[in-house]
Amino acid sequence: MKLSKNLRRALLAAAAALLLIGTAAAASAATKKTIEASYMDIKLVIDGVEVTPKDANGNVVEPFMSGGTTYLPVRAVAEALGKEVGWDGDTKTVYIGKVPGAEENWMTKLPPYQLFQATAYDGTDREKFFEVAGTKQTLGVVFKKTTYDRNRPFAMWNLNGEYETMTVTVGHMGDEVSNARVEVYLDGEYSAEYPVTWDGAPKTFTIPVKFAPNVKLQVVYGETGLDGLDAYGGSAEYVSSGTYGIYDISFS
Repeated sequence: MKLSKNLRRALLAAAAALLLIGTAAAASAATKKTIEASYMDIKLVIDGVEVTPKDANGNVVEPFMSGGTTYLPVRAVAEALGKEVGWDGDTKTVYIGKVPGAEENWMTKLPPYQLFQATAYDGTDREKFFEVAGTKQTLGVVFKKTTYDRNRPFAMWNLNGEYETMTVTVGHMGDEVSNARVEVYLDGEYSAEYPVTWDGAPKTFTIPVKFAPNVKLQVVYGETGLDGLDAYGGSAEYVSSGTYGIYDISFS
């Protein structure tokens, strides 16, 4: 759901105002304030859709007016903006969206919606990991191709046209000796490719996704000569096998 800039500013201003009162009341006795609140069955409508504000337990929280200002619950505003909301009891801080210094888990925030010969790791199971260059990774996608299989492993993300770039780190896994390249397709159209080698260090690429509706990363294996054939006279791409891991995935 997209919001206009003016509506975003209004909602954030209302949330900030409510946050100030809420945290001021909870901080200490010296900063408690008594206000007169007027409940008038205030409705919250976003882009023509009525939203019922609720707290973390699903209870309805009614907006109110005080001193000529309308106050909205922080959680309801954050969710209406498509943001996560968090509370740090030690610092008495409400976070809307990204928490400073916290690692963002894009594998749960924006996981791939389609996989072929690939496995996603979203970090929910800390015992489930893959290893690249001697380092354990719990977030990412592993692409594995078997010998003589003509299909190419891939993963697809639905971006909804909201992102300009995608950043990934790619590294070789396993015992197979096979170079590869990562091909990028935007909305089904070839866009770019990035070479990686089995004996090289993992490489980080920032890929322009150009606000496309979706992106597909496809791993193509094989090391061909000028004639495109391997030592046995067959297409090297099709007789090669290999495993590559893609991790440190993020969008901006």
